[in-house]
Amino acid sequence: MSPHQNKTDLEQLLALQQDDESALQYFFSQYYPALVYFAFDITKDIAVAEEISSDAFLKLWHKRAQIFKVNSLKAYLYRVVKNASIDFIRSDKVIRKKEQSYQQLAATSEKAIIEKMIVSETYALVLDALEKMPKGYQKVFRGVYLEGKSYEELATELNTNAANIRNQKFKALLFLRKKIPLTTVIALFFI
Repeated sequence: MSPHQNKTDLEQLLALQQDDESALQYFFSQYYPALVYFAFDITKDIAVAEEISSDAFLKLWHKRAQIFKVNSLKAYLYRVVKNASIDFIRSDKVIRKKEQSYQQLAATSEKAIIEKMIVSETYALVLDALEKMPKGYQKVFRGVYLEGKSYEELATELNTNAANIRNQKFKALLFLRKKIPLTTVIALFFI
């Protein structure tokens, strides 16, 4: 995170404490995608994950005066999402359907939770970088990596050739490497 980003986060935190709803929106845009992924990883239900993550920001709004550091805010949001996700799994209606998931979650160590947080954060970085990527690279990256299409399938779909798809995939990866710190990617593979 850049020093400018830290300054902006601190300014937004102060604005949040002074009842500025745009500051809440700022933190929502910063953390919501990673929180949804984190909650989804626990609940295995995207609608529930989105609702839990949204509710976390409502709780943040109610507790905004008690948050004094940006890191505390981030930790607070993850704790709220984790607890709400666990509560969801424990509910009588869901426990019957998700008993196996609950048992796995109960056995999950603190290290595994931290690992899921790192993966969630990295996933959010990749999604953010993907949105900033030129549209042609986005199509190729999504097709190859997210949809599992072959170069030939994608070339036919995009009315080009497989060599061009390979070239655009390479350029998309270079773009991501510039946007996502190497240490973040390395951490993802060694957690």
